[in-house]
Parts: sequence; structure tokens; C-alpha cells
Amino acid sequence: MPVMNRRTFFSSGILSAVAVGASPIHVLGRKEDISSSAQPKILNYNPAMKYRPMGNTGVLVSEISLGGLVMAESVHRYAIEHGVNLVHVAWDYLGGQSIKTLGAGLKSVRDKIYIALKDDYPSIDEALRVLNTDHVDFLMFNRHWAFSATDARIAETFEKLKNQGKVRFAGLTTHGMVKDTTAAGIRSGFYNVVMPVLNQPNLEAMAEELRLAQQRGVGVMAMKSMKGLKGIDLEVAYLKKILSNPAVTTVTKGIGSFDMFDAYLQALKEPLSRAEDRALYRYAQVNRSSNCMLCDDCKQACPLGVEVSTVLRCKDYYYEQMKDVQTALSTYRDIPLEKVGSGACRLCKKCESACPNGIPIVERLMAARELFSKMV
Repeated sequence: MPVMNRRTFFSSGILSAVAVGASPIHVLGRKEDISSSAQPKILNYNPAMKYRPMGNTGVLVSEISLGGLVMAESVHRYAIEHGVNLVHVAWDYLGGQSIKTLGAGLKSVRDKIYIALKDDYPSIDEALRVLNTDHVDFLMFNRHWAFSATDARIAETFEKLKNQGKVRFAGLTTHGMVKDTTAAGIRSGFYNVVMPVLNQPNLEAMAEELRLAQQRGVGVMAMKSMKGLKGIDLEVAYLKKILSNPAVTTVTKGIGSFDMFDAYLQALKEPLSRAEDRALYRYAQVNRSSNCMLCDDCKQACPLGVEVSTVLRCKDYYYEQMKDVQTALSTYRDIPLEKVGSGACRLCKKCESACPNGIPIVERLMAARELFSKMV
């Protein structure tokens, strides 16, 4: 099937049928010659896209998947037309508008995509109703401590929902103690997929965890991978860099323009050049003190347990980088007042001594406090 450009995409008015894979597939960055009888079928196959196995699930997903913090419906439909077959969504993205917009658009493409849902599980029936589906493929448990990732209640909840036919696979997503929590999830043997923050410093710091995921057949959905990067050239280079790691299954990204998606799609066909790798290295070194790894070493060092990484994520990522004021403000407001930092932090600064990246934490905590206090 020929790949539609933007002009023919809009003039068609609908998504064309996309063949389920019967051609050689691209797996782990190389072309695999698999006989037609043995080759797994690829949902929403398009030769312009590349696909990788999601761990041991038997599911092949596109190397680019769609996130929910940027919701441009026409771009999402365009991406699905070009072979994207995985979408991640949560109730709290864009103040709840993200899941509603996705659900409205799913009526015509549900059979072409896998859905990964981060949800408060008692409300999954409402989520299914809004998403216009009777099940989700990956139920993502949102946990931020290593011990909470192995809570027995997670398995109980999952098995109940799986037996009801509402979920297929279990996933773990985390914004706190990312390295330890992800490792705990992988070692538990329970999760089919993990979804860690894999920005530049974390890609290096989590090399061991990524190898473990690959060894144990656990898929990896990289989120917040472009956190801290400025400019499409660096983003494209980092997409190549992260996908050069065979443990990474897919990069989940909110894509807000056709040009961005086209640039990402083209990047799948190109190896990371030495010049791009050098540019990424130089950028990482210069900006190391501004890029939070969500390791939570700071929180553990804080006598008051200030939610440092959450506060910085609200300001630096949701508000400044993603321009999502609703998510930034609602997440910040959910933090207890005594956990957002205060003037006493200026006299302590134990968090800064513990930070592996040398981030000026107190200055940024105070800036966040001032910013969000003005937003009523």
C-alpha cells in the first residue's frame, strides 16, 4: 500500500485500511527474513514504520508510539495511517480531555491500535466507556517506590480484570525512584512491560535495568525521553540514540505537528551519525544540571520528604516543555503543602548535596512555588 502524504491524507477524509503485516518486518533495527508461515502478524502494518516485539507478549508494536500529553487529533490519525499501532493515555492528561478526544477518534481505528492505559483501576469501566472499547491491551500500574511495584494487590486487581476480559497485559510506569522501581518491577516477573523515564541521563544510568528487561523478555516503553532537549534536530538524534538500544521497544511521545512526526518517521531509516552523537553528548554535559532524572535521591535526603522530583516535573516538564498548564497545576495541587518546599529549604540544601546531576534544586523549588501560587 502506498504511503499517503499529508495532502492525500486530508483529501481522503478517512483513514484508509492498513494491511496486517505480510511482508518482512523490521525488528530491533535490522531486517529479519522470516518465512510467511512463521512471521507474526503486525497490527496496522505499514512499510514506512518499523516494529519491535513487546517483550514476550507476542505483540509487535511500532517504534514510535503516541503519548497523551499532546493531543492533536489530526496528527494522531496521520500517525496511525503511517503505521503507529500503540497509544498511551491516562485520565489526568490535559485535564481529562486527552482520553475523551482519543475515545472519540477510536471508533474508526480501534482495530488498528493497541491501547496502554494508566488508570485508577476502580474506574476502568468508565475509561472503557470513554475509549469506546471493551478492553485495553496494556494496563499500566503507576507506582513510584520499589516496594509498591511489587504490592500483591496489583496482581489481584490485574487477574480480576483479565478474567473479565478487560485487560490483556500488565505494565508498570513510574515517575519516582525510576531506576529502583523499574528494576523491582522487572525482577518481580509479573509485568509484561515497563515504562521508565529515559531522558539522556537516565539512558546511561539505567543501562543495567535495560539489559535485565531484555534478558527477561520485558518490553520497554520509553517515556519523557525528550525531556530537556531543545530543537527537533536534537530530538531526532536522541530518537536514533535511544532506539539503538535493543532493549527499548518503543518511544512514547506526544506529537503535535505533521512535521515532527515526519521527522521522527524518517529518523527510523537512518543510523545515528557520529556528529549527532557528539552533539547529544555536548548538550548533555552542558545541561546536566537542569535535567532531573527522577531518581529521588533528593527526596530521600530531605528531612521533610519534600516531593522534589514531582514539583520539578510540574514546572519544568508539564508547564514549560509540554505547555500543559492543566496537568501541571492539578499535579502540583495534589502535593501536600508541607511537601512542596519552603523558605527553610534555603538553609538546608541536603537535596542539592544528594543530586547526582548538581541541579540547583532549592532555587527551582522556590520558582515553582511562586509560579503555582499565582495560578488560582
